[in-house]
Amino acid sequence: MTAPERLPRTSKIFLTLLVFSGILWFGGIVYRALIANEFFVANTLDYLPDISPDKERVLFQLLASSSTIIVISYFVFLASVIGIVKSMKIRLKDNGWLMAALILFFMFVPVEIFTAYLDVDFILDWRSAMSVIHEKGLQEYTRYSGDLRKTLAHRIGALGGLPVIALLSYFSALVLVIWKPLRKTESVETRETQ
Repeated sequence: MTAPERLPRTSKIFLTLLVFSGILWFGGIVYRALIANEFFVANTLDYLPDISPDKERVLFQLLASSSTIIVISYFVFLASVIGIVKSMKIRLKDNGWLMAALILFFMFVPVEIFTAYLDVDFILDWRSAMSVIHEKGLQEYTRYSGDLRKTLAHRIGALGGLPVIALLSYFSALVLVIWKPLRKTESVETRETQ
């Protein structure tokens, strides 16, 4: 049995970034989904009629904060994956598990970029609404509430179910990385001749 290879320092740095950004990214997605659930009638994109403006403002603030964390951590995660693949120089041909996990991840990069664009649009709308509210007072909030609601509903309904399929794909990729199936192993003949 051969000794395991040591990871290059850059790979360790990228792996560390990958783990922390992955935790923030997945955690942020779950957190944002729980917050957004407070806005809508179950299984619809219809807003609950009894939300007070104060509760709505707090929920919008939490959504903007969690979306900021999600967007930043996703792009750090993406850069980390690219950095790991380049620095480790793993033969994908011998590691089918890694090839499958990378395909599952990179297949949804366009979806994530588009939804990140919508998240940034919401964050900027929220920040501009807050700056006007700070200057002119809370009575200005109702003027922005409708636009913020439209932006949020558009973000949640964007691309149909693709963001949910992407999330399931990421969980599948995580299982592949943990279990590492599809590995090319030494043949029995090679082991017997050694």
